[in-house]
Order: sequence, then C-alpha cells, then structure tokens
Amino acid sequence: MCITKTLAALAAGAMALAACGSDTVSAGPDADSGYDTSKISTVREIADLVPERVKSDGKLTFGTNLYWPPAGFYASDGTSPIGYDVDLMKALAAVMGLKPDIQQAEFASIMPGIPQRYEMGVSAITITSDRQKNFTMIQYYTVGTAWAVGKGNPTHFNPKNICGKTIGVQSGTLQDDAIAKMAKACDNPPDIQRYDKQNAVTQVLIGGKVDAMAADTSVIQYALTQARGTLETIGDVTDSAPQGVVVGKGDAQMSKATQAALQYLMDKGILKGIFAKWGIKDNVASQALINPVK
Repeated sequence: MCITKTLAALAAGAMALAACGSDTVSAGPDADSGYDTSKISTVREIADLVPERVKSDGKLTFGTNLYWPPAGFYASDGTSPIGYDVDLMKALAAVMGLKPDIQQAEFASIMPGIPQRYEMGVSAITITSDRQKNFTMIQYYTVGTAWAVGKGNPTHFNPKNICGKTIGVQSGTLQDDAIAKMAKACDNPPDIQRYDKQNAVTQVLIGGKVDAMAADTSVIQYALTQARGTLETIGDVTDSAPQGVVVGKGDAQMSKATQAALQYLMDKGILKGIFAKWGIKDNVASQALINPVK
C-alpha cells in the first residue's frame, strides 16, 4: 500500500511504500459478496501452534485500513468491510480456529500497534528491508505499477514514451510522482490529469478523456473487472514489491502459526480463489516466505 502526501505527513519517518490505491471504488454486481470463507474449517495442527495468549479470547485481532480497494474498503452499506485483505483475514482466522476481529486503523498506526493492540496486521503492507528489522513479515502477494488504456489502445499510448499524451492518475500517489518525473524529460510534456479518487481516474479513461492511467497492479486489475471489457492493460509492471502479513518481531510461535496458515491457504487454492474473486489472477504467492526482502 502507498500513502498519499497528506498521510505521509502524518506518518513522518515511515518507510516509503510500493504503490497506492483509492478510498472509493465503483462497485460491480458482486462487489459486496467477496470470497465465501464460511466453509473454511479449523486446521487443528495449525490452531495448536497459535500462542495461548492469542487464542484465549477466541479472537484474532487484525489492524487494517479500509480505504484501499480492492484490498480493503467498505461495502455499499457503508459499514461492512470487504476486499481481498478482508477475505484473507477471515480465512486466516478460520484456519486458526478463531473469530476475526477486524479493526479499522490509520495505516501509519497499524505496525506500531503490533502486538500490543493488534495481533496481526493485514493491509496491503509492502515488505521492505527496514520493516523486516522491526517486524516479521510473511509474503502473500506482489504488487507493482501498471498502466491501462481503452480497449484496443485507440490513441496508441506507449508507457515508455508519455510525452504529449493525456494521463489520468490519483493525486499524491507514487504513480503521480513517477509520471511527474518522467514528464521532465519531455520537450512536449504530457497533460497530467490528477484526481482525488481512483474511481474518478478510471471513469475518465472509460470516457476517453485521457489516453491512459497508472495505478497499483491490483487497482488496475480490479478496475478492468468493473469496466466490463472497455479497458485493457499495456506495458510491463514496474516497481514490483511483495506485500505481507505482519506479526510481532521475535514472536516465533505466532510467526510459525501464521506462516503455516498462509501456506495452507496457498496449497488449497484458497488464496488464489480470494484474489480471483476481486479480479486478480497474477502475482499471488505460492510460498509463504518470511522476511523475503534481502
């Protein structure tokens, strides 16, 4: 997850993140349903790994930020959390034999709250070497920056040469900054159209008011599912980085339980099923690697 410049100011000293989403999204017909985790049973050998202090109240407490679709956001009722990270949290709790206690938090406060306030952090959290020094991070997905254009690329957009083009982007994101830097090399600079919300960027691309948009790979893939065949991706994914579940540093027992639960979800195809429900088919991890960034 990336933070906007406003949140970055609040999170002074926090490490840079890999990519950025938005706080709202245009919902499709099945947007509120998510993955059905009700049929996921407790795996006794994994549940037995969970520390007693965690399972004593029967709950697994998660810190997450619910303003980053499709990872986590609110359903059309305005109160129900949905998204692939929400489904993942529910699945992890089920495998561990616990009830999920999903708590909305400012992104910058999630990791400092582990393990005293939250037993686990799941919020599109990018794994970095600096974060690995202070937390145990277990990989489940890789995200990067991707581009989308109208179906058939009617304006012949090339993400390697943005000069003279009209580009939509969510303001304050890493993509916004990256495009601004690319524009400095242009004799004929691009017209950068900035919007506060990612769904607004998607809508202007669908309407043909911009030539292309750049965002998280997960955001782009989800936008494509909502656009009903009117958009497509173009070019390579750049700035890829893994995202991970976060637990307390030095908590070997909880790390082992979390890794085992994640690996179980991977081996059974549940994790891929969760992401597929949100229109994401690529870059889902098959190995629950602990602190994979070197």
